[in-house]
Formats: sequence, structure tokens, C-alpha cells
Amino acid sequence: MTPSNNEKKGKDTPIVNPDDDTDKYADTKSDGSHGGKKSIPFRSWVYFRTGYAEYFVFVFGLLNTFTLTYYLAVENYPSLQAVFPSFGLYITIISTVGLPLLVLLGYVHIRRSSAYRSEVEISVETQPYMYRLPPGIHQEVLGPFFYEMLGVLKKADAGQKLTPEEIQTINDLDKKLDFLVGGGILKKPRDFGGI
Repeated sequence: MTPSNNEKKGKDTPIVNPDDDTDKYADTKSDGSHGGKKSIPFRSWVYFRTGYAEYFVFVFGLLNTFTLTYYLAVENYPSLQAVFPSFGLYITIISTVGLPLLVLLGYVHIRRSSAYRSEVEISVETQPYMYRLPPGIHQEVLGPFFYEMLGVLKKADAGQKLTPEEIQTINDLDKKLDFLVGGGILKKPRDFGGI
């Protein structure tokens, strides 16, 4: 097989033996991350913002909206007080009408407007894994599989036979693909259930 760009630069080929615990990726850390070290403060900041925005602010904002609208609007207008005599009934009626309406608005936002499309476009443009193989099956199976397929095609085109090492690598990749196609799940990078 012809040497890859990684081999030309003196790096190991991206083929992984599932029984070998050594790291075959020159720029991959032992935890499967790429590039520099994981930044605990920045990761904590992301987790904090997600928890705050997705859960705390949502629940707090919902309760705040219900409370403010009922006690500042409904209680001060007798016509609304007749429709919503208690806070509990107000929440029940508003939720019964509001939930389907908000689901419809979400559907329109995602499926019928260009707003969500724009969000996804920006996400794809700024996503670092759009430009490299992400950890997991892409690095462990699909990348090496395509790499080996190219080598086999080059050899077949040149009329050469595969070496025993190349056949073993293809057999290892076959086991990995069989594991994943059979419903196997990667729990962490390079975990193929002892194949």
C-alpha cells in the first residue's frame, strides 16, 4: 500500500488494533479529544449557561409570567376576573391554550421559516468537527475503513496483491463494522467490547 500523508510526515497510520491500547493518533489525546487540553473553566461555563438558559430561566420565566400577568392584569380587571376566578384555573386554561399554540409556533419556526435554517447554517459553519473526523466511530472505524478501501483500490488498479498485514487490518475493520452494525455502542473512544 502506498504511504499516506501521515506516514510521509512520520506519523502513525490511523489504523487501530482494538487489542492495542496505545494511541495511534498523533494529535489525539488519551481521552479522545483533539488539539489542546480540555479547559475546565470554559467547559464549566458552557454547562452553566446551558443549565441556566434551558432549565432555570425557562421555569423561572414561566412562573414569573404567570404570576405577573395574573396578579397585575387579571385581578385588576373584573371582566378577566370573571373568566379566571383563581390563579390555579388561570394556569390551567393558559397552559391548555398556550402549549398547543407554542408547539405550533415551534413547528413553524423549524419547518416553515428560514430562521431555523439560518441557525443551522451558522452552526455548521462554526462547527470544528465539520473539518476533521470526530472521535468515536468516525475515527475508529469509518476513517480507517475508507483509508483501507483507497489502498485496496490503488493496489487492484496496479495489479498488486494485498499483504497479510493489510488483510489483517481489513479483517479488524470488518469486525468493528460488524460490531457497530449489530447494534454495538461505543461507550468511550476505542471501546469495541473486546473484539
